[in-house]
Amino acid sequence: MRKNRAGIRIILTLLWMAITAPLQLSAAQPSAQSSLDRMVAAMKKHPSMEITFTVWNNGNSSSGSMSVAGRNFHLSTPEMKVWYDGKTQWSYAPSAGEVNVTEPTSEELAQTNPLSILSNLNKNFTCRRLKAPAGLEKIELIPRRKNADMASVILTLKTSTSLPQEIAVKDAKGVVATVKISSITGGKTKPAGSFRFNQAAYPGVEVVDLR
Repeated sequence: MRKNRAGIRIILTLLWMAITAPLQLSAAQPSAQSSLDRMVAAMKKHPSMEITFTVWNNGNSSSGSMSVAGRNFHLSTPEMKVWYDGKTQWSYAPSAGEVNVTEPTSEELAQTNPLSILSNLNKNFTCRRLKAPAGLEKIELIPRRKNADMASVILTLKTSTSLPQEIAVKDAKGVVATVKISSITGGKTKPAGSFRFNQAAYPGVEVVDLR
């Protein structure tokens, strides 16, 4: 279960970074970079994005959804629910029956939630185009730093929309976690409360304020 949570956090980082900030990739091949630029533009066209996905990691799978608007997001899987309003983060683990409230720094976000690892690596990727079936594009991202948490990331994009269909992350130990995106659609502007924990909706859950 913990490994599956880690896989979800690592992979969803890519989705969040694509929506909230341009990818800054060094030594990129122009064709690969242009595909990434189109992906970022496609995912930034709407006030919010709605994503459903399934993650496979170490023989386990977990399905979930994510709503993103700017820096704000709400992630929901059977293992965890996370709300982040750009300043405060609420992390709810149903198995523990409690919500941890924090105001994470960028470094802490990199350790604890879907904003994680790429926040430290997004300026240190090289990228190249891989062979792909008709109608798809595959882009490989490799961190320049040798001791990075990720060994490589492969993005599969749908050519007609430039949106991601699959993301495969290989960690430093060679373990691959893969997310298949079932749907990714643009949404309307969301109220701020969508990205904050509503205690009334979770009676009996202990709130642990770690701020």
